[in-house]
Amino acid sequence: MLKVALAGQPNCGKSTIFNMLSGVNQHVANYPGVTVDKKSATLKFQGEQFEIVDLPGTYSFSTYSLEEMVAKTFLLDEGTDVIVNVVDASSLRRNLYLTFQLLELGKPLVMILNMMDIAERRELEIDIDRLSKMLNVTIVETVGTKRGGKKREILEAIAQAGKISISEPFKIDYMEFETFILEIEQMIEFDSTISKRWLAIKALEADKVILEKVNICKETIKDVTSNIHTKLDLDVDQTFARIRYDSADVVYHKCVKEKKQNLDTLTAKIDRVVLNKWLAFPVLGLVIYLIYQLSIVWGYKLTNYTWPLLAALKNGIVALLPPPELTNVPIITDFSIWMVNSAIALLNYIPIFFILFALIAVLEDVGYMPRMAFILDRVFRKFGLHGQSTLPLVLGGAFVGGCAVPGVMATKGIADDRARLATILTVPYMNCLAKVPFYTLLLGAFFKEQMALMMFFISTVTLFIALIIAKLATSTVLKNRETAPFIMELPTYHLPTLSGVLFRASQRVWLYVKKVMTIVLAVAVVLFVLLQYPGVSDEKMTDFSQQMDSALEKFDKTVKDNLHYQHVDQIAEVSNLVNLYDNYKNQRMLTKTKSAVASLDAEFLAKNPELFPLVRPQDKDAREVSKAARRLSKTNKRLQIAIKNEKITNSFLGMFGRALEPVTQYAGFDWRINVAFLSSFAARESAVATLGSIYEKGKSNLSAEESLAQDGAYTPIHAAAMLLFMILTPPCIATMVVVKLQTNSYRWMLFAIFFPTTLGVVLSILFFSMAVQFSWSGLELMRNFYLSAATLALILSLFKTKQSGWQVGKSQ
Repeated sequence: MLKVALAGQPNCGKSTIFNMLSGVNQHVANYPGVTVDKKSATLKFQGEQFEIVDLPGTYSFSTYSLEEMVAKTFLLDEGTDVIVNVVDASSLRRNLYLTFQLLELGKPLVMILNMMDIAERRELEIDIDRLSKMLNVTIVETVGTKRGGKKREILEAIAQAGKISISEPFKIDYMEFETFILEIEQMIEFDSTISKRWLAIKALEADKVILEKVNICKETIKDVTSNIHTKLDLDVDQTFARIRYDSADVVYHKCVKEKKQNLDTLTAKIDRVVLNKWLAFPVLGLVIYLIYQLSIVWGYKLTNYTWPLLAALKNGIVALLPPPELTNVPIITDFSIWMVNSAIALLNYIPIFFILFALIAVLEDVGYMPRMAFILDRVFRKFGLHGQSTLPLVLGGAFVGGCAVPGVMATKGIADDRARLATILTVPYMNCLAKVPFYTLLLGAFFKEQMALMMFFISTVTLFIALIIAKLATSTVLKNRETAPFIMELPTYHLPTLSGVLFRASQRVWLYVKKVMTIVLAVAVVLFVLLQYPGVSDEKMTDFSQQMDSALEKFDKTVKDNLHYQHVDQIAEVSNLVNLYDNYKNQRMLTKTKSAVASLDAEFLAKNPELFPLVRPQDKDAREVSKAARRLSKTNKRLQIAIKNEKITNSFLGMFGRALEPVTQYAGFDWRINVAFLSSFAARESAVATLGSIYEKGKSNLSAEESLAQDGAYTPIHAAAMLLFMILTPPCIATMVVVKLQTNSYRWMLFAIFFPTTLGVVLSILFFSMAVQFSWSGLELMRNFYLSAATLALILSLFKTKQSGWQVGKSQ
């Protein structure tokens, strides 16, 4: 098998070329130990099998970013036979910097001169033959955005290159450094097909990866570089980079003729607006708003259409399970429904994720993503973040209603390891959509008159908190994380291809489904056990059974003289009738048209010819039985809710809630609030569901807000403390799972769970205690917390954080 590495700088069209070559035969995983995507494909051509690996886009091999390290490590360790270097023809001079380093590896190389259409529009005339001879490589011209491109020609060039043995690798004359390169080269005993000269050059640049491979200690390199400084008064890295750029400039001017000179490109004209001193932030705000509006708001509306489909799927699965015998729900049925609910809750967000990932792909292809980073870098760098942190924070809910899962997933594109981890740790502080029902519940119960102001505090204080946490993290636990100069390119603008955008969006959604769903469902099993066991006491179950028996006696007394009594004179038959009524009602709610209703009725009648006429009555006696069955169904549901409530109270999670009460009471939380918060770690909406279940009063018509407000156990300062805790704590288990996937570390996942939870408890206790001591109102508690966070963020911004240098350059 011929192993082929596809390499190139970012925004050169490399992924498009890879998609063209591989088609649907792609395999996506992660490189071992890191979160960078590893895309590979196997295909046959002219009887030979190729494995093509799409390396992460990288500007050079300087190990300044995770992508550069991964690409270089792969070329060193994986026995690459041929390198395919994808080059942006419209920015040839810049792209040649990486090309030279790839040629120096001593591997057969094929150059794909992509984006020839853009080069032609700029009236750049490239002498392909001369460029091929100067570099001694085969060159294939392509326009990657056009389907098909030159796939056969590329594969033929790869097959031919695989038969070539390089005896004399490409060399750049490093002049005064040649003596020192030779000195290092003679020290290397590393057995590799990689050129020893290239290894010596990278060792001289003090490349950590190479030094480990060739087993040369850092002190030896320090001695050599010190000698260079003494004799030549030159810096190794800077001089090598200057020589490569100068060599690229020479090749460019010998092979490229610029017919248009000193004329503004379309990119330059657009950037006058997009990067304008006064317009940059308004334009950025508009872009962010559109991303939020299209993906989160409009995407959420699409779930109105996907949810009926998922609900129908759920009903179909439930129909296959053992039916409940009134209040006695089989454990397998209870467990299966729990698992199905856990799964479809995540699947229902797929429309949001698809739109979101498609929009990210568009921004990446167009070339606006690096400009977004450039605009916001100056603000974020004060807190240890940088411009690329913008999109993850917005997606996570910088505006109320985001989702932390895609927010954390979007951090994959952040090159700087420290900034990436800091962003991952701060995204969960944003206001995800799942927290909104809890906010609404408490604001409706205790802050009806100040709801707008409270929502303003909630929606904006999280930004201050995120910046504070980022600053503290990068100054403490992350301060030793590797951070290095980051070369940020402002590429030319390109029109994205519909197929490319859809393909990448689908690919990312599938990764989400495949990676997250399996883990989340495993977590759901654990939560089920914690909430269901040890179960309801025998005494309580006896009480519930007596209530059910009373309801059955009332039903029997009502219909005893009815013509249809023979069909419901046994408990099993009554149970079947109630189940039939509930199932029909659930499916009827999903049926919109008259023809669909008629079809549903026919289906149920065929399956239940004796009982269904009692669900859809046509005569007086049937209506009497149907009415009695409805009353019995309501009683049955009420008792099922009561049993579930009792399970929660006595469950392991409920016991844990009571065990926490000696501490949380100082924040105003009793065991009921503790149980609600504990259950909400599976999904934040569960806090509302749990409180609704706990405060359900049977026949009471009061809403959850009214029940909570009238309970008498809580006041507005209790509610404000609860809001404060919810603001500070992470969104849900799904987000924490994604944190683990993105950091590849259980340690960081546990940190992301327990640090904010501890912080939430401590600050809730602190501000609740101060509110009691100084007789604050709930609004005053929230206002004072808001002012404290804003002030602390402002103070921290005055302290400098050790930053990686950013070099910004525009494509020619």
